[in-house]
Amino acid sequence: MKKFERLRHIRYFTTSLANLPKQYSSADTNRLTLVHFAVQSLDILGVLPDQNVCGDAESEVYLNRDEIIEWIYGLQTVPTLKIQATAEMNIDGSSSRYVGGGFKGSNYLGHCNEGSNSYDHSHLAMTYVALCTLISLGDDLSRINRTAILDTLKGLQKEDGSFVAVSPNNTNGLDVKESDDDCDLRFIYTAICIWYILAEDSPMNSASASMPCIDIEAATNYILSCITFEGSLGLTPGREGHGGSTFCGIASLHIMGVLDAVMESSERRGWKDDLIRWCVMRQYSLPNENENVMNNGFNESDNAAGIQGRPNKLEDTCYSYWIGGTLHLLGASHLLDGWALREYVLKCQSPYGGFGKVVGAMPDLLHSFYSMAWLAISEEGGCCKSEIDDAVEENTAKYECDVLAQVSDSVRQLSRLDCALGVCAKRKVSLKNAVDSLRTDQ
Repeated sequence: MKKFERLRHIRYFTTSLANLPKQYSSADTNRLTLVHFAVQSLDILGVLPDQNVCGDAESEVYLNRDEIIEWIYGLQTVPTLKIQATAEMNIDGSSSRYVGGGFKGSNYLGHCNEGSNSYDHSHLAMTYVALCTLISLGDDLSRINRTAILDTLKGLQKEDGSFVAVSPNNTNGLDVKESDDDCDLRFIYTAICIWYILAEDSPMNSASASMPCIDIEAATNYILSCITFEGSLGLTPGREGHGGSTFCGIASLHIMGVLDAVMESSERRGWKDDLIRWCVMRQYSLPNENENVMNNGFNESDNAAGIQGRPNKLEDTCYSYWIGGTLHLLGASHLLDGWALREYVLKCQSPYGGFGKVVGAMPDLLHSFYSMAWLAISEEGGCCKSEIDDAVEENTAKYECDVLAQVSDSVRQLSRLDCALGVCAKRKVSLKNAVDSLRTDQ
């Protein structure tokens, strides 16, 4: 069984926050996403205590929470107030609304100023990761311009239910219904996460419940239009099914509270079974390096099985979360070989910390974060087990008690991460119930 190298991972993510290799320069416009990956992973690893300057004597990790929070708020865009040309009224009864509320990915164009540059605009994905990271760092979101972001969100939804990703500050019109910009399940997912995070705590929450800033029915119909003949979901209608887009669609339905109703409807009879089968079939064993003990090309004793994103592709660590997370939301993650998947993910650990895409690959922040995310939500205990001393393992009663304590602590530490992953309240409750059940059994 592979060991989970906790200290190496802590150092990897902490170092990544301070300095990145030059290969990341092409991702400068998405720098906020890279910060998101590192901060969320450190949260999973349990090194984000309540203090401002986070220190861990064992791992020598120091993280200035306020500096990161201030940098993120510096990326909040300045919205433009527009007068609507229609008679449609807003939730608050006004006839005007904001355009361009949200966050951009980095300060590569300097600080945001209204109308300063047509490329200096908010983006749905960047707004999503900004909110998630602030929550994980313990910020109360008091400086978030909720009204502007929710107004902007409402204006980005098209008639078919999809969302335009970008909202320029200097837009000449309010209507995006004819836009040809990127509109796929990724942006439905980020839009719905933003709505869920902000509207729930908004002073307008009671009004939002009766008149939400997104059209839930239209968004649901768009997601269902992306179902493929296999049961998976493509990024847009008619495209090939993919692990990432499948998770985005299923998670969005879950957040909107319609997943169970859709799965149980007569129009979608059999879809859940097809979807689960498609997801489970994405896991397969690694070829055995020792040809002398190969069994039909695979090594049963090695017991490592990764997950591919679609048929006829190589396994990839990030799909352990995209596919595994989809099954988790469907209540079917037990159908995966959890230990074999854990072994594959840990085979992709780098000696420098972090995780690579495949076995032997250099680590990168995206695959490192999603590997950590799967280990966190899988509930199979492997992430914690490597921290237990061999002598403790020999004592079954003490081992079970220690595992329970670690799981209980993980629930507390991951409560904010759960929000960042988009199904915060639902998953947090399910984890808490699982821990309460374990306590009862003890």
